[in-house]
Amino acid sequence: MPEYSLPFAEKLAKAASLVAADGLDDPEAMRTVLYLSLLSTEVSLKAMLEKAGMALPKIRKRSHDLAGLMKDLGRCTVGTTITPGKDMRVPASRLRGVPLTYASESSTVGKVIDAEREGASAYPGGVRYGKLPKHYPPELVSQMATAVALFARKHWTSLHAA
Repeated sequence: MPEYSLPFAEKLAKAASLVAADGLDDPEAMRTVLYLSLLSTEVSLKAMLEKAGMALPKIRKRSHDLAGLMKDLGRCTVGTTITPGKDMRVPASRLRGVPLTYASESSTVGKVIDAEREGASAYPGGVRYGKLPKHYPPELVSQMATAVALFARKHWTSLHAA
């Protein structure tokens, strides 16, 4: 039985998107969407690393470090079809370049994951507690969580450590 559950990550992303769709007029709704989205992303990344064959102690050692987990994922590969009948292994780090857009904001999965280095509130404590978190718009972060879970689902059977 796996330690990290992709279906759980998918449900967290869905819950974040439902809260966002219900409205973000309440600041605590924004906090909820950010937290659920970042938690979903963490679980998706850990599930992919586990599926690729990374040892659980190494995954656990990263704790909540999304940028570190993404760095580890960069040492993995996924299968993709280049042209019909032509499959190839490519770095799983291509997840970083998945585009995200909300209203006038555009970004990538990688930029949102690296947001703490640019001054965003630290996940999880800076998102869960204290003053309202500073981060990308919650709708964009929710979109990221969904994109990461979709990437994991799409490449689930082809994930391998490089």
